[in-house]
Parts: sequence; C-alpha cells; structure tokens
Amino acid sequence: MAFQVTEVQRFLKGADYPMDGKALAELAKKNGAGDDLVEALRGIGKVDGPNEVMKQLKGELGGPTPGGDKSAEKSYKDVRRPAFQVNEVQKYLKGADYPMDGKELAELAKKNGAGDDLVGALQGIGKVDGPNAVMKELKDHLGGRPGDA
Repeated sequence: MAFQVTEVQRFLKGADYPMDGKALAELAKKNGAGDDLVEALRGIGKVDGPNEVMKQLKGELGGPTPGGDKSAEKSYKDVRRPAFQVNEVQKYLKGADYPMDGKELAELAKKNGAGDDLVGALQGIGKVDGPNAVMKELKDHLGGRPGDA
C-alpha cells in the first residue's frame, strides 16, 4: 500500500517525538488513519521526527492522492450561456463598494478587465448589497466549464 506524505503527516498530527512505531500507530489510528497505514507505522522503529518517519516509510510512499482520481473527467453543471466561475466573477468585482447596482458593477468589472459577456450579465442585475447577492442574481450563469462563455 502506498501513502502520500501529506496523508501520513495529517494522521500524525500531535506527535510528540521521539516516538516508536507502536505509539505512532496508535496516534494515527486515533486521528482516523486506515488499517494499512496503522500497520505500516507499527513496523517502524523509534524516530526523532516526521522526516525519520518518512524515511522509514519510503518504500510505502507514493500512489494516488486520496480522492484525486486524475483519470476521471471533471463534471460541470449545464448552465445558460454565457457561463462564469464564481472566483472569476469575484476577481472582476474586486474593490466593489456595496450596495451597487448592475450598471456600477458592470463598470467596475470592465475596469478590472472582465470580458463583454460578464459585463453584459452584470448590467442586467438590480441593486445588490454584497457579493452573495451578485452570485444569486447570476446563478443561471455560474458553473459550466471554466472559460466556456
């Protein structure tokens, strides 16, 4: 079984070195580690710190990051075009001084380098009191593939 370094360190949070494998295994188990990691840790000797843990597990390190199946196609929500990502909208509204109406937001977004699609979508919204209200107004345009306007 292969483990990611970040995964091992997360399960060893709170370690008070020096520690032996048995103590590390118990700590990892308490922190929610799976049986494979707990058993691998149980098999190591006394260590003075996290670097030594990693050295002793070196044959066990590597493999996929938990939850990170890179072969899987990322799915996107079908949205009305044009489509925007929330972080993209927020970037173009940096410096907004709410409450603002759609015209003011569109001008700010344009000044911040937003494309015509986003500027046009912002012009169509009413007065809003903050970024969450902007996102609610644009909800039909949020999601989709990044840059898929």
